[in-house]
Amino acid sequence: MLIRRYGTRFHSVSIDFDPAAMTEVGFRRDGNQEWDAEEFLATHEMVREEEFMAEASDVVQEAAERVMLANLEVMVNQILSGLEEGQLVSVESKTGVDYPRTRYARPTTGEREFTYTLDKPLRLGIWAPK
Repeated sequence: MLIRRYGTRFHSVSIDFDPAAMTEVGFRRDGNQEWDAEEFLATHEMVREEEFMAEASDVVQEAAERVMLANLEVMVNQILSGLEEGQLVSVESKTGVDYPRTRYARPTTGEREFTYTLDKPLRLGIWAPK
């Protein structure tokens, strides 16, 4: 299960990567589960933290961004599918501090290809019951 902290609560979230959104790398609360943050931190511990970067190139700007976000989603889903019983994945990147945004580069000469990357890695923590 994928979770994220919002204030004093942890909520289950779903992936919402959308190249048309202001925040392309997004997570949406799905309402399935929530925990008080203090209780969660008292009963769970972070086992490890992973950082993910993605990159894609295409001659069409939106296509490059879509492929990059799709690659990132595959990486997140691989972590989720490899969880052991009781483990949770938490979005550790903080909004306004180290949250990843998409950036593109386009050479001024030669190739007319857009290359999309993340400016900061997406940080995910693997949590397990104590």
